[in-house]
Amino acid sequence: MTRLAVIGLESGAVSALLVPAMLLGWEIFRRNMPKVRRGLLAVFAVYLCGVYSATGLPDAGNCAFRPRLQLLPLAGVMKDTPQYLMDSLLNIVMCVPFGVLVPLLWREMRSLKRTAAAGFCFSAAIELAQMFSGRLTDVDDLITNTLGAVIGYGIAKILYRQVAVRHRLHDAGSQADLMGLPGMMMVCAAAMFWVLPAL
Repeated sequence: MTRLAVIGLESGAVSALLVPAMLLGWEIFRRNMPKVRRGLLAVFAVYLCGVYSATGLPDAGNCAFRPRLQLLPLAGVMKDTPQYLMDSLLNIVMCVPFGVLVPLLWREMRSLKRTAAAGFCFSAAIELAQMFSGRLTDVDDLITNTLGAVIGYGIAKILYRQVAVRHRLHDAGSQADLMGLPGMMMVCAAAMFWVLPAL
């Protein structure tokens, strides 16, 4: 089975359990939330599960501290330039949706500096978690992922009036949506951590 199929299977299975639970919670506790906002939050949850699967985060069946570190920027470019460039491009593309959705969904993230900081923290959390799954923790991934979030922010600025304003995405207190952005990230990571070993 190809890696892409594995990512789809893992993230799809977890999302099939997580997203209905989230939608039910919003229906019970946040009935005033616009439907477009609910939909985008569900899309964001599926996206997070996909990223967590693609980056090989640890799960309850595979979690032991075994760090592999690459702390020197651009160290991989001399070993295998085409592969390094492809990996860098994929890391950028992977975080573009993060940069698009975060400022659209959370009013307090609606600045380049805050979205870039959120992208950096998101990437740093992934890189640190990879120390417990045997994957390489690479400073270049941190840089390229943050760049992807910044590019996504540029796209979000174009979409802001057509999506966020038109569909009132920032109405009714966005922090309450699973405790805001950090809460969404932790809920999705926890779901991946506990559900994947059962697959």
